[in-house]
Amino acid sequence: MDYIQIKKHANEILKNKTAECSYIEYKASEKQLDKLLKTICAYGNNYYNNDIQYIFIGVEEENNDEKKAIPVLPIKGIPEGRLEKCKNTINSLRPFLYPNVEFEAVSNNLEGISYILVIVKRQTGGPFMVSEKAEKDKKINLKPGRYVRVEADTRLARVDEEYDLLRKFSNFHFSSIESTGASIDDLSIDILREYFSKTSTRQISDGMGKNELAKAMDLIDKNDPMDRRVKNYAVLMFSEHPEEYIPYAYTELIIDMFGTKRKMESKVFKGAIWKQYYSALEYININFLNELVIREDGRSDNRKVANFTYIALEELLANAIVHNNYENGKPIQIYISENQINIVNYNKPLPPIRISDLNERTFFNERDTENPEIRDMFKALGIIESFGTGIGEAKRSMRENGSPELFYKVFDVNDNVTSVVIPVNDEYYEIKNGTKPKKKIWVENETKDFKQKILGSGYTKKIKQNILKLYEEIGTEVFGNSRVVNILDCSEVTATSYLKRMEDDLKIIVPVEGMGKGKYKFSK
Repeated sequence: MDYIQIKKHANEILKNKTAECSYIEYKASEKQLDKLLKTICAYGNNYYNNDIQYIFIGVEEENNDEKKAIPVLPIKGIPEGRLEKCKNTINSLRPFLYPNVEFEAVSNNLEGISYILVIVKRQTGGPFMVSEKAEKDKKINLKPGRYVRVEADTRLARVDEEYDLLRKFSNFHFSSIESTGASIDDLSIDILREYFSKTSTRQISDGMGKNELAKAMDLIDKNDPMDRRVKNYAVLMFSEHPEEYIPYAYTELIIDMFGTKRKMESKVFKGAIWKQYYSALEYININFLNELVIREDGRSDNRKVANFTYIALEELLANAIVHNNYENGKPIQIYISENQINIVNYNKPLPPIRISDLNERTFFNERDTENPEIRDMFKALGIIESFGTGIGEAKRSMRENGSPELFYKVFDVNDNVTSVVIPVNDEYYEIKNGTKPKKKIWVENETKDFKQKILGSGYTKKIKQNILKLYEEIGTEVFGNSRVVNILDCSEVTATSYLKRMEDDLKIIVPVEGMGKGKYKFSK
């Protein structure tokens, strides 16, 4: 450990009067042995995967409505003559922890006042627990068990949190273990070859049989001498009926229809989960995503407003499928009405990510995943562009469309659910329902078929998004290579390749005569 930097960091925490949190605890003295022991145990389990965690001993905390759980300055401190005795008391707690939690108790000094700093870094070899003899010791009298620290609260882990700890320390992923019942026979050679055609050069898979393809992708359990047993992610990605071996491994769309009578309709998307993604995305896009082209009185230009943005839907649906816990026996559900799209997983994000983080942040470089192999395969397909950026892309698309912010519902801590809501664009809703004051002329333009031609192409998601961006920004104007360079911030060679794709492959632009060479416009 770099004790010099750690001690400096600890003093900055005190000077800034940082409140207690998942990695900071203040104690006036070492006498509260039960609280010290359970906090050290919780720090060992490190539910939020902090790099380093501190207990400050000799530091009192404010405890009123306005200032709660922040250090009182100047600190109370510990007399020089008691520092070693204090360290010995803390170290005496080690035998009450199983397995051993590695921690250090060191002395530090703030403005001439000494205190003890207990340092617990990220651990391996857990999960950790307080042993039964801690309850029998009259000086401690602490209930045995595995403790966790959630926010600034240290408590016994719930059943689901204990399960999280077991998975974390064993690096367990349900999708990575051997399937119960499924074999190589249950994988589809056609789906395997289609996957290869979308992610690799065709020559890699040409002439290869099912077993060769499965081995190349590490789908077969290495401990099976017969090379027949396959892993769960193989079933999810390459079986025509994964729900036969992994219950409820499908996506359910619940449609809230409004009319003279309210009714609910349901549609289920089954099959390989990446094909579920494409099917559900296409169905919702064709049937429920709409766009208005709005032209103001006396103006020739116009602007577009969508009820729900395609980018938000594709990013959040991919998130739901990749981060779904397929062990829990519940489907992914998408609720759709004229007011919102709500995508539900019946599992929470893995620590250290919390629901509040999903609402507040746009980038998640430290995010773990339920299904690492599925995540990597979705990236190879181009469904995921880069790890940890999908929610940020979805939020950006909502802002650009003038929509309300998407949000994750906050449930009771015992509820194991992640539910994200994409609200309808207010302006779109008001116009379509006749509640918008008619100060302008509103012209609806049918662009769905045109956009579907782009979205249904075989290009990667990034290329499709760039072509849509060109269409959104250029509209009916005449344009050339330089305009593409400016909009996409790309090279002239790249711009030329986009023009070629749009003219020769998609046939969505046509040359314009009489305005110089290389001028085009979008055709519909």
